[in-house]
Amino acid sequence: MNNIYNLCDQNTFLTNSNEALNQQQSVIFNQLETGVEVHNVKGLGNRVHFQNYNLIPVQRWYPYREGYSLDLVTSYLNEFGVTGVAFDPFCGSGTTLLASRMRDVKSFGIDINPISVLVSKVENEQYSSQEIHSLIDIIQQIKELSIPARELRTDFDLAGKVFNRDILQALLAVKDFVKTIENEKIQNLVFVVWLSIIEKVSNIKKEGNGIKYKNRKRTSLGYTEIDKDEWEKNNFPENKFEFVKYAVTQQLEIVLEDLKSKYGHNVIKPEIFRGNCLEFDEFFNNEIEFTFFSPPYCNCFDYFEIHKVELWLGDFVTSFSDLKELRTQGFRSNTNSLDHKPVAYKNEYVERLIGLFDSENLWSKKIPDVVRGYFDDFHSLLLKLFKQTKRTGITGIVVGNSAYSGVIIPTDILIAQMAKEIGYEIKTISIARHLTTSSQQKTKLESLNYYLRESIVLLKKNE
Repeated sequence: MNNIYNLCDQNTFLTNSNEALNQQQSVIFNQLETGVEVHNVKGLGNRVHFQNYNLIPVQRWYPYREGYSLDLVTSYLNEFGVTGVAFDPFCGSGTTLLASRMRDVKSFGIDINPISVLVSKVENEQYSSQEIHSLIDIIQQIKELSIPARELRTDFDLAGKVFNRDILQALLAVKDFVKTIENEKIQNLVFVVWLSIIEKVSNIKKEGNGIKYKNRKRTSLGYTEIDKDEWEKNNFPENKFEFVKYAVTQQLEIVLEDLKSKYGHNVIKPEIFRGNCLEFDEFFNNEIEFTFFSPPYCNCFDYFEIHKVELWLGDFVTSFSDLKELRTQGFRSNTNSLDHKPVAYKNEYVERLIGLFDSENLWSKKIPDVVRGYFDDFHSLLLKLFKQTKRTGITGIVVGNSAYSGVIIPTDILIAQMAKEIGYEIKTISIARHLTTSSQQKTKLESLNYYLRESIVLLKKNE
């Protein structure tokens, strides 16, 4: 009986502790939201992600899941009557740039991920009728490719696990062919298509904060793993060389269809740079009228981990030091991105929230440093944007909130608070959709689920 009473006392204590923790968070959130217009907007939920990318011309050339819809950007460009310079400091696959181009608005983009830069450039390129015709010939040449006489090799150590042997040989053979294409624009276009089918013909899939092997299945009793050879036999056709060639040429036919329809064929072409978003002012000094972007979220997702197969197989990185350097050049949004750079900006509310963390329940002791570094980087970016944005210019940010050890990091209202300090007017925070979290955290945060959300923060420069 004593054990039962002790268990009841413990549960009561835990419940009371959660309630006290949630109450402390509520006080902070209410203070942050004072004077800020926050509201739900119907229809935004399907526009802040890339779920239907495969239906959108040009955007369907590469399955870039970390993006938002073209329609979302276009609606804001129209609402604010943008005619000056548009900018995206995390250009990803180039949605903001493509939307701007389609309205004949000059735009700039920057990204640290070389795949993102290449995809953005390819999707926002101008292709002549002669180049489009050459693409038809290239499709036929790929269809006629033969199995190489010698075994092709890659420096990617995990290639043997990620790919069936014959599929890997086919991928490398097509890549070698792509390198022989003389026209650089068409070579880049076909290379992006080659990159786009890698996941489809591989043994892995992008899921959560990384990649998962397709032969490993989650069941009610936990994970079960099917033998790799057996799984490959059941999921890939016998002629794997033709399988890979078909995947490439089928995707090229989709690209060709979009090019023939002259989708996005406007005169103004964006300028796209590979570099750190915190140094964008070193790439162009034009006055910005409209900035729209979605940064990495403060959720410890390592997007280079998600893209590591394409980075390695596409020769964007050739060593682990290359990959490490990429990770530490971006926003400090995950434990792999920390580079020992000192935190110059400290926010009172961020520190109060970090102070609520239960260090024993954090999966990494580095998480407080990630949160501090993230908002330090965000403050630096907002400050530079403010200086280069024209009077009455608009900045739109698609961002999701996160949670650690039962403490929500309300990134949307923290960004708004920082922006107000700098001198922006907070126009609105529009809640697009509510997010899920682990079942354990969901129970703890039941009274605060409203703050587990993805939002669009709109700022205006009135100086």
